[in-house]
Amino acid sequence: MNTTQKQSTSVKNIPEVPLANLETLWLQVGGTLCNLQCTHCFISCGPQNHTHEMMSLRQVRLRLEESKLLEVKDYYITGGEVFMNPEIFEILAAILECGPLDVLTNGTLISPEKAIRLREIQNGSSHRLQFRVSMESYEEEVNNLIRGKNAFRKASEGIRNLGAAGFSPVLTVTRNWEEDKDAAMEDNLNSFLKSLNVPQPRLKILPGFLIGRLAENLRNYSDDEHVTEKCFENYDITNLQCSTSRMATQTGVYVCPILVDSDQARMGGTIKETLRPFPLAHSACYTCRVTGMTCKSE
Repeated sequence: MNTTQKQSTSVKNIPEVPLANLETLWLQVGGTLCNLQCTHCFISCGPQNHTHEMMSLRQVRLRLEESKLLEVKDYYITGGEVFMNPEIFEILAAILECGPLDVLTNGTLISPEKAIRLREIQNGSSHRLQFRVSMESYEEEVNNLIRGKNAFRKASEGIRNLGAAGFSPVLTVTRNWEEDKDAAMEDNLNSFLKSLNVPQPRLKILPGFLIGRLAENLRNYSDDEHVTEKCFENYDITNLQCSTSRMATQTGVYVCPILVDSDQARMGGTIKETLRPFPLAHSACYTCRVTGMTCKSE
């Protein structure tokens, strides 16, 4: 077993999360290919990571046909970096035929011309198109230590271009500060978005997951960091995102976006095959439980 993907397989009576209702379909359109190589990436994305290849328009359409039969309500796409996919604009238009769409991106590849095309796609759809741009700080040096040289400048330009096209991207930041500094950080991050002329600044702060590159650079989960039945004595297990969503990749359908590097999290070759409970055996499930984290924007 890869130590960066530690599983609490020795724990007895592992809780299972039921699929209460399939509301959301994630699609790993960018695979694990990315133009950045962030030091905390939970699936170690980068320019040479072909663990999951990009999804083609044809593959996306097949998943969309399945999702319509299962009455999925909304869609999210992620990677890797989705704007490296040569069919990205056609993929966006196809998904928007089915429902509202959130696009997760590092923002560095969104030029003024691409932002205008995105506006045209939105104008042609009755469903909402929304963007989440990942950065690490409002300070260039701090951001680039995690994301690489010029990442701050390029992502800032991408956000500004989206704002100029009438979008209000959500800034997504993985917490790299003490929780008691949340209020000050949120104020500074909102001010940063305003400086880029984002019409309605919004933030999403995520916890770090001790898998992938963060496990290599920081630490693995400890033996006592795992989900138990006791975790749900005063917490509704269906609050977990995996009770209402699934993640489709080029290689199959997984329980969630976090665990696409875990063979145990691959639930089937089709969405229909995954409509069953999932055992919360991976230590990353512990992070979702204790932080109340959801990958969704809202």
